[in-house]
Amino acid sequence: MATKVMRYQIIKPIDCNWDLFGKVLRDIQYDTRQIMNRTIQYCWEWQGYSSDYKIAKGEYPKTRETFGYSDMRGYAYDKLKSIYQRLNTANLTTSITRAVQRWKTDTKDVIRGDKSIACFRADVPIDLHNKSMNIEKSDDGYIVALSLASNIYKKELDRNSGQFSVLINEGNKSNRDVLDRCIAGQYKISASQILREKNKWFLNLSYSFEISKPDKSRDNILGIDVGIVHPVYMAVYNSPARRSISGGEIDNFRKQVQKRIKELQLQGKQCGEGRIGHGIKTRVKPIEFAKDKVANFRNTINHKYSKAIVEFAIKNGCGIIQMEDLKGINTDNVFLKNWTYYDLQQKVKYKAELEGIEVKLIDPQYTSQRCCKCGYIHRDNRPEQAKFKCIDCGFEVNADYNASLNIATPDIDKIILEFLKCET
Repeated sequence: MATKVMRYQIIKPIDCNWDLFGKVLRDIQYDTRQIMNRTIQYCWEWQGYSSDYKIAKGEYPKTRETFGYSDMRGYAYDKLKSIYQRLNTANLTTSITRAVQRWKTDTKDVIRGDKSIACFRADVPIDLHNKSMNIEKSDDGYIVALSLASNIYKKELDRNSGQFSVLINEGNKSNRDVLDRCIAGQYKISASQILREKNKWFLNLSYSFEISKPDKSRDNILGIDVGIVHPVYMAVYNSPARRSISGGEIDNFRKQVQKRIKELQLQGKQCGEGRIGHGIKTRVKPIEFAKDKVANFRNTINHKYSKAIVEFAIKNGCGIIQMEDLKGINTDNVFLKNWTYYDLQQKVKYKAELEGIEVKLIDPQYTSQRCCKCGYIHRDNRPEQAKFKCIDCGFEVNADYNASLNIATPDIDKIILEFLKCET
């Protein structure tokens, strides 16, 4: 089972005005923060009590015998439900569960002094239980019914229901497909969140679905080489199938933005009062905006490339995708540093696993110097960036294609290691 999150902007409430809906969201967000911080406090107090109990009696106390609950979630809920009465009870439970999970994750680091006790800020997301949402498609678009207010709070608001219907911006086709599949029951809605960014409210819709099982009929291996001339070069082991993606799209955009950033930096030195504002933050704001554009472009391109890679693997019956392990990437390579190849690999891995394709990372050492035809390894085999010519057998081919064929070879790490042993 896989779980993903898709973000949708809340355009407007359907059954009330923004003044009321905004007030409800702010009130519930405030209460959510208090609830989660109080829950963390209870967990910390229980940890201290447990430690003292262990010292005194040689064993840790049992939560059920001490509090009457199997864990801290029940105890916190019983304490907090009468204090914070504006939240839908299912959402209250979800917030408490999230805080307890955070505590469990941090406990060891907190005790060692490596991490501070979690403290949730004012912008904490509002939790939504999976049963607190219902999605429908109408002539106006996609409507999401959100159960937010408790019975007590809805009376305070003079409403007949604690549920609020909102119109969301469905975005592109991929976003709409997710909504349609949730409506059809193909995807199961999971606990989700509402959050606020730059005075806009968004729904982070969480959904889950079954992952495809590995397809045993796919016995081919796809090798992926990443580089400068071609960000991605693909080749299939023992097959003529190959495909490359040109790097011009990435490099041109990066150069354009870097040029624009330099122009903005020069403008900042000679800016008028409109750019001076409250100081340095106002001056660098356009530069930060330009950097955000680069990050968004990288994310979009990596989604595009990863989709193309997985589709190529499926088309050629590949059950395995092999890529270079880039953890030891050369920090002198400016292009590879400026482009998030690790992010690309993560997206490939995620999309491939959904299709039942295994992803393996191999040691990239010598894959660019090895001849994919005879197996001979030598640094002189690659006289130029884009050219490969084996000095042993004379085989000549595109350097990236040669590297991708090597990467696609089964057990290539062991093959290279054996060759190097024999050479020495």
